[in-house]
Amino acid sequence: MWTGPTKYLWIGCLAAAIATIAIVARRTRVKTGPSDGLVYIWIRPGSFFTGCDPKDEECMGRERPRREITLDKGFWIGRTEVTQRAFQKVMGQNPSRYQGADLPVEQVDWNSAQSYCRAIGMRLPTESEWEFAAFGGNPAPRYGPLNEIAWFDGNSGDTTHPVGTKRPNNYGLFDMLGNVWEWVENQSDMGPQRRIMKGGSFYNISRDLRVPNRETPPDDIRHRNIGFRCVQN
Repeated sequence: MWTGPTKYLWIGCLAAAIATIAIVARRTRVKTGPSDGLVYIWIRPGSFFTGCDPKDEECMGRERPRREITLDKGFWIGRTEVTQRAFQKVMGQNPSRYQGADLPVEQVDWNSAQSYCRAIGMRLPTESEWEFAAFGGNPAPRYGPLNEIAWFDGNSGDTTHPVGTKRPNNYGLFDMLGNVWEWVENQSDMGPQRRIMKGGSFYNISRDLRVPNRETPPDDIRHRNIGFRCVQN
């Protein structure tokens, strides 16, 4: 049993840890969407660097140029990707190939994703909002060891998995990398019928699962590894 100075040092450390947890809890604003039952987390305004870090050897040419971006307004964002349960509740259908209430909805094109978000009074995130939320205050292209935070081709068994089963980022957001690609609001510079998606999926190799990475498919594509999440200011 601890006695003397060691005892008081241990008590002090415990008290500091409890205080830190309490501060983090107070700083995290959470709400449940009344229409879809999903949990949304408040992201405060801030700045971050997008694009390829010169030190990053995995960069791809389709990423945005390196620059600092400031978001002046905070926003709510889904703690998880939209689930099949939520999509069925709001839209009355489930287009997914891999069926399961807690699996992310997939085979959703850009317009259907946008329609869902509008139906619940929200919208798709901009690419900058998505990246800022995904980084979670960590400037690295991945917010943790990939096997701990994401479902990708190295651990997925070529299928989606229930949302929220990997480690979240520092903002408490799950599956910002892996499981399914996520549509964002932005139009690609490749043409008016092409949109941007982020985050990689269960189907992709590790190099694809980096916050700055992006794909620019046609907006009407429906693939087994494409889903989304919504935001609201």
